[in-house]
Amino acid sequence: MKSVTAVTAVTARRTTPANTVTAVTTDTHLPEMHFTPDEILSYISQNGTIDLRDVENDMRKSRKEKILEKHPYTIYQGSDGRWRSHLPDESKKEGRKLIVKSKRDDLIDLICEYYTSHDKDLVREACTLEALYPAWIEFKSLHVCETTVIRIKYDWCRYYENDAIVKKPIKSITKLELDTWVHTMIRKHNMNAHQYGNFSAIIRQLLDFAVDSEIINKNLFLDVKVNRRRVLVPEVKKPDHTQVFTKAEENMVVDRAWTAFRKNENYVQWYTPLAIIFMFYTGLRIGEISALKFEDITGNSMTVNRLVRFPTGEIVEHTKGTYGSRTIPLIPLAAEVIEEIKNHRQEKGLELKGFIFCPNDKPISTYNAIEKAIKKYCRDLGIDERSPHKERKTFTSTLISNGVSINTTRQLAGHVDERTTLNNYCFDRSEDDEKLTQITYALSS
Repeated sequence: MKSVTAVTAVTARRTTPANTVTAVTTDTHLPEMHFTPDEILSYISQNGTIDLRDVENDMRKSRKEKILEKHPYTIYQGSDGRWRSHLPDESKKEGRKLIVKSKRDDLIDLICEYYTSHDKDLVREACTLEALYPAWIEFKSLHVCETTVIRIKYDWCRYYENDAIVKKPIKSITKLELDTWVHTMIRKHNMNAHQYGNFSAIIRQLLDFAVDSEIINKNLFLDVKVNRRRVLVPEVKKPDHTQVFTKAEENMVVDRAWTAFRKNENYVQWYTPLAIIFMFYTGLRIGEISALKFEDITGNSMTVNRLVRFPTGEIVEHTKGTYGSRTIPLIPLAAEVIEEIKNHRQEKGLELKGFIFCPNDKPISTYNAIEKAIKKYCRDLGIDERSPHKERKTFTSTLISNGVSINTTRQLAGHVDERTTLNNYCFDRSEDDEKLTQITYALSS
């Protein structure tokens, strides 16, 4: 290692700020200056006074020596020239296992790697967000549905994977670093409030998990303040025509679905076309309609209390979120769909029990079939391709535009908060000429 003579020119003083040292100089014309340890190390490294690679090698050597001092087993070379020792192993009768390497250095590295990985203090010191993520996502999956886990994994790949901050030891990340990084990411990805909420939830919850895992004492992200009005992109509501079917388009899709059913276009999933029609009249989620059973129908209403989780196909006895079960009235057009299925099942010799729209009792296949079928109908009809979820938005928008109270609409949609209904499920289904007529009438009255 090179000489460290430059270090003799600096001394620490109790009167200086924390984490700084004072440069002592004989030149009375120069003011007293304060430097941080990082600044000093950077200077002496850049000016050739000290080689930090030599320092790192010495530190590794020192750490190995300390580990070997505590290693309770002999390190020896056998008659075959290979090096041997033992490591603790509670599964073995003697409580240890034999390890063998051709070279002594390789054996030493294996021993040090074992103790380093089993030393909780060392593990905590070196733990990164990247290393903690797998354990956290596994823990998270116990508390949320599969679709949420999929969304989190997508956001992790988009925002976090390969970013320098996730590779840095968590204990060394400062509040200032977090603040700078978060605001940089907001600008880089042009985030709106919704995107920032999903993005920030990962770092916040990961650091909470680090606190619970006793890696750090405090979640510093909780002290990071983001002025949402100033730095986040305002959310612009999507155009009506991309989110709902107009009345004319709904009629076209319904007619196309009836034709598909009567011509038996869906050879396995017979009732897929009828499920698409039913969704227009009930506003069910695709997972809810896939899990709907005959026992849920009572007179002119139905109870919605379970759903299919996609993509796993798991059936859970509750609906999305915290809303719980809900009752939806069956208007005559919806009742007609149920009656058609009952007649068809009797013709095929099938019992009137189990899942209504799943003749083979596999709701997950119905889930996929509905998604594919409605997009195909849109293509066949020459209208904008839309997902089954747009039927749900069409249902709520129809109720609101026809004077049904927002609270009743919210309940039928299964939303906890009416703001969700108004902000995300309320769109104008009118054609452009209809809108002009309505505006003209309103302003002329």
